[in-house]
Amino acid sequence: MDRNEIHTRLLALLTGVAPDIDPASVDPARNLRDQFDFDSMDALHFAVAVSEAFGIEITETDAAALANLASAEQFVQRRLTGAQRA
Repeated sequence: MDRNEIHTRLLALLTGVAPDIDPASVDPARNLRDQFDFDSMDALHFAVAVSEAFGIEITETDAAALANLASAEQFVQRRLTGAQRA
């Protein structure tokens, strides 16, 4: 799965958790909490959705990697690449 596919899927998951977010308005480098009314429950739901959609485990310490879209993309890419090598 390439980075663009991951980006597109993450945006879909994000808007699934917070439907009021316009995907075109997301600044990938900016923290989701700073951009939107994205609280801790939204963050938890997003982490669960990412875990289920990509089939990767996300620990409590990994959750910080999902704070913005750019770091979430990198995190998922690393996990998927690591999973393919294992």
